[in-house]
Amino acid sequence: MANGPLALYVHFPFCLSICPYCDFDRQATGFDRVDAYVGAVVAEMQQYDPETVHSIFFGGGTPSLMRPEQVTRLLDAVRSRWEVQPEAEITLECNPGDAGLDKLRGFREAGVTRLSIGVQSLDDPMLKRLGRRHSSDEARQAAGWARQAGFDFNLDFMFGLPDQTLGHWRRTPDQAVDLGPDPLSCYLLTVDERVPMGRDVARGRLVLPEDDDLAAMYELTRERLDQAGYPQKEISNWAHAGKSSRHNLTYWRDEAWIGVGAGAASSYAGRRWKNTPVLERYIGSVEATGQAACVEDEQPDVPTSMLDFLALGLRLREGVRLSVFFERFGQDALALLGDTGAWLLDSGFLRLQGDRLTIPPEHQLITNEILVRIDQALRDSSMSHISVR
Repeated sequence: MANGPLALYVHFPFCLSICPYCDFDRQATGFDRVDAYVGAVVAEMQQYDPETVHSIFFGGGTPSLMRPEQVTRLLDAVRSRWEVQPEAEITLECNPGDAGLDKLRGFREAGVTRLSIGVQSLDDPMLKRLGRRHSSDEARQAAGWARQAGFDFNLDFMFGLPDQTLGHWRRTPDQAVDLGPDPLSCYLLTVDERVPMGRDVARGRLVLPEDDDLAAMYELTRERLDQAGYPQKEISNWAHAGKSSRHNLTYWRDEAWIGVGAGAASSYAGRRWKNTPVLERYIGSVEATGQAACVEDEQPDVPTSMLDFLALGLRLREGVRLSVFFERFGQDALALLGDTGAWLLDSGFLRLQGDRLTIPPEHQLITNEILVRIDQALRDSSMSHISVR
């Protein structure tokens, strides 16, 4: 059992086409198996103990390819197994161009409360390079339809794209704000060498911006969004008060969630696991046993759990609460970090404000380097004998 309400993630792996930068678990085939897949997800849910759920997130893949009645079936199954809080946040990822106004209204009637719309760029040549199927006009139309259908919605954008310049990116934050999202996400493009775009970068066919240019794009984003009245909530996310995604906060605060569907990951009761992403293996295992076959299953050791709590929480502008760290692990975080923690504080790379430990805004771009030092300090503390409360 979780210590409090948890989040539920529902994975829909189907896409009409595969973007060349994407390394998520997804497929552009097998659409004749969508109904069977939805049935397997419904069946998988039945293995779990009843819990209280504060948020539900349909991710993918492209969940907006579902029919509203399929979303209704899944949400009915959730409510038959778990207690969904009356004000629960229910999000569905939407690809511009895949859902017209009538379909969005159908999702709203099914119980979805917010949309997460993957725009990525408002520049048509750049969208083509990214392999996106929508145009900039369709992205703007999707935002308008989301508002007409009664949704809260966020828009996702990426910077650091191949051959992108600061001048090109400069227009994007202002154009994004004009569409009225809340929250608004601006992510740095990262590519794995196993995906087509990553291979092209590795072979020199595509050139990504230099680090100094990336830093300038990021600083410009923070400046423009702050001027537009969007406070920064997390390294890549900006939102007005009360508009941050409750589901995403679950991940950043290292709280419990259960993921269902092919390729879905979970973190619950000290255990982490991931379902097989292979569609037929997933459906077959659920039909045969009521459970999804796993490709990963672990119980992290204490230093790893501590690092994850700090690494995730330090992405947030609110930082991590040291009292919560102590409640979870029975240890004083600053004492564990020892001389390394003292040096990070004295050097200004960490900041202590009451009970909260944060990374100051001017050092957000080197978060990974700070976390490497924190990880080593935790390992050096010889913590393997300490058990989690």
